[in-house]
Amino acid sequence: MSMRKLVFGRLQYLLFLWSCVGVIGASTPLWASPANLRLQQLRSEVLRAGHGDAGGLPVLVAAMKESNAMIRRAAIRSMWQIGAPAKTELGVALKSDTDVLVRRTALRALLELTPKTQAVDLLKLVLDDADDNMRVAAVEALVDLRAHSQEAIALLEDVRKDKSPNVSRIASQALWPFKKDGMTLREAPQYKDLQLSVAQTIPLPVEGWKFQVDVRQLGHRQKWFTTDFDDSAWRKISISRAWEEQIGQPYDGVGWYRHTFTLPEKPEQVGTDIVFEAVDESAWIWVNGEYVGQHDVGLAGWNQRFAMDVSDLLKWGQLNQITVRVLDRRQAGGIWKPVSLEVLKR
Repeated sequence: MSMRKLVFGRLQYLLFLWSCVGVIGASTPLWASPANLRLQQLRSEVLRAGHGDAGGLPVLVAAMKESNAMIRRAAIRSMWQIGAPAKTELGVALKSDTDVLVRRTALRALLELTPKTQAVDLLKLVLDDADDNMRVAAVEALVDLRAHSQEAIALLEDVRKDKSPNVSRIASQALWPFKKDGMTLREAPQYKDLQLSVAQTIPLPVEGWKFQVDVRQLGHRQKWFTTDFDDSAWRKISISRAWEEQIGQPYDGVGWYRHTFTLPEKPEQVGTDIVFEAVDESAWIWVNGEYVGQHDVGLAGWNQRFAMDVSDLLKWGQLNQITVRVLDRRQAGGIWKPVSLEVLKR
């Protein structure tokens, strides 16, 4: 047999095999095992069951017993679509399923189906979940319920003690009582049409500040901002540098700064702003024990200059005290650029 005929014969044989694969594979790919085919078929049944009424529940209940988490995730979404008739089964999944995504979907569905006045009891169960992500979802739902239930507020108080900083932080922020945005003197209604200029800049000291982390966010409850608070046990720290550079370890969360400074005699002025060149990322300020305001625009605030009117709070020719609460959500944090007072004149 010539080489040409041999090659041609083998090509014909290969084409025959390929045609067989194409015919077989049109309905059942050769790589699909019986187990995979069963899961594909079951998933299709589960998705179809979610588009009907309660008649599809038996299929979904059976699917929730499957060991494959992807099938159970599809089943719980279909239960959510069915709604109220599936409420009992959703509750079972929330309490007992081993997959956190299944439990979170069940929680979202049940919150939609539960009156707000009864939702706190549901969330109490979830706040005992061992998974931090489940407890985060529960406390976020509690925050939304504050306006509807005093019980939700009381439960948030308990959640502040959660072992997870991520969970306790959400509760603490929700209960945070100081929410006023600081306003510069230039923004005050009585001065908005006047041309104010900086007559004098008084830098606040860079050294000599006191610093304390506040992992549980209790500082405001313990009145760390008052003038007579004893901060002698706090760490010494400088501003114009991130706190991580000075405390020797990474820290994301709340930290407090305190400092005292003496001002000269009162100059001729319209008023005075306190100016922060940058705080990473959010800041709440008190001067001489009085709340000034907040700069809290989220992650974007880490490099923003901001100012607040402190005209009525300063003691000229005397000792003054400043407290700054800082929230850093990621990476470096703290008062990392200078702070000063700007004396303003017309």
